[in-house]
Amino acid sequence: MLRGSFGKISSIDERDQRVTPNEIAILKCLVAVAWADGQLDRPEAGMIDGLLWAYGANDAEEAELRAFAKTRRTLKDSELPDGLSDSERELALANAALLTHADGEQSPQEKRMLAELAKKLGFSIEAAKPIIASARERAQGLASRI
Repeated sequence: MLRGSFGKISSIDERDQRVTPNEIAILKCLVAVAWADGQLDRPEAGMIDGLLWAYGANDAEEAELRAFAKTRRTLKDSELPDGLSDSERELALANAALLTHADGEQSPQEKRMLAELAKKLGFSIEAAKPIIASARERAQGLASRI
């Protein structure tokens, strides 16, 4: 059930640049993480909107990702290309970890999905732990300010 609402992201430059195929694949994995607990809530949808803006998505790319996000997704729905850079892999895992805290609570399903994504990204459990812990600390720090 889609409970978040996506709004059109506008920008001064009208976002005519294209998101790379790697970034689209990562965003689709993040959508799956957002659906881990069976619903996509407003805070998670807001984070995805923010990531669309950060990646410079144009209107067509925003529409494609929003349509993809309207249906419950799993990581099986989201193939990652070979050859992601280390920084792309780390950023994807960090954003996924932040996303699991978007609604203020990390569910057991979200923890499992995060571990599954870490494995899919090629991280060992030991290598993933500090990335996930750092994202959790940032999420808790932000939550304490609002």
